[in-house]
Amino acid sequence: MARAKTIKKAGSVSEEVAVSNKKKVRPSTGEAKEYSVTELFAKGDMVYHKVWDDTGEVIETGTTEDGINKMKVAFEKVGVKNLRMG
Repeated sequence: MARAKTIKKAGSVSEEVAVSNKKKVRPSTGEAKEYSVTELFAKGDMVYHKVWDDTGEVIETGTTEDGINKMKVAFEKVGVKNLRMG
């Protein structure tokens, strides 16, 4: 179960914030590649999406029934998104 800790901000009322026991793990190799629908990505790659100004990790890759390459990316700000690739 998550623990709550109090965070005090200058000039504001303290808030209760849930602290998760899970840690985000990032690959230590290289920087994020900018997302392009024509590029191919692999599981564990870091992706930067220019429109959302967000970085995420590829958590799954696959192909649709129509033969379109796809990937599932866990972004920091916008959450998990399904994107086309290659």
